[in-house]
Amino acid sequence: MAFQTWQVGLDIQNTQLCALAIQRRRGGWQLCRWWQQGLPQDTLRNGVLQSSPELQAALRMLRQQLPQRYSLRVGLPAQLVLQRPLALPAQRLREPALGRYVTAAAQRLFPVEPEALALDYRASAADRQLYVTAARQEVIAQWLTPLRQSALRPAVFELTLHALTLTARAAGLGDDAALLICHDARWLWYSRASESVVGSASLETAPDEVRQRCFPQASALYGCAPSAALLPDAFSSFSPFSLFAYRQPPLPQQEAAFCIAAGLALRPEDS
Repeated sequence: MAFQTWQVGLDIQNTQLCALAIQRRRGGWQLCRWWQQGLPQDTLRNGVLQSSPELQAALRMLRQQLPQRYSLRVGLPAQLVLQRPLALPAQRLREPALGRYVTAAAQRLFPVEPEALALDYRASAADRQLYVTAARQEVIAQWLTPLRQSALRPAVFELTLHALTLTARAAGLGDDAALLICHDARWLWYSRASESVVGSASLETAPDEVRQRCFPQASALYGCAPSAALLPDAFSSFSPFSLFAYRQPPLPQQEAAFCIAAGLALRPEDS
């Protein structure tokens, strides 16, 4: 067990860095460690990471406290990417042929030269679709630079909204449920009772308005915010640390800040 790989979720927000590390045990997930560090107000500009001495110091501290074996998953703001559905080919393809199929389709899916894009995709057997995600190579490079300068090796970049989905699924939320969280000055939400499942809204929008507009059919409401006063009584309090069977105090005072980091850490490895 001592040599098991730590799964680390790293969520860099505009004013803070939140990360946590977990590993699987027989009875569930064990919380190995968590980190929370303040960052400058302009750490993210339109979702693009801006390096700073404070960010570098926080990343170096994180690296110094990680074991040799770790899988680092980094959250990527949704506004940096484009996502399009692509029908699976009639003939079943394996890698690398499937990758070539996606690359060939990228030119008609996205209004950018394929050479300028970093592409990722995941298959959905339920609706026979590939969901293709594209981000500009230069933006990914700007995120990678401070990580590599701190000797951190990201295994994957994952969208923050998909990380929220993983958090909600790990919590076992039912089809009638919704999870609303406060993240980086926005509301993010997950609900299978809505048409789009995940989404975001300005923090200036009242939670009841987000509910009525985005997931009006949800009857079991859960919320995660820095202050309980931000959420109406209809929302039950949710803590991402409840997903881990083994955890030792002290835990952070602001558990709400770790919803995305928890989903990133829980993300299954790519097959």
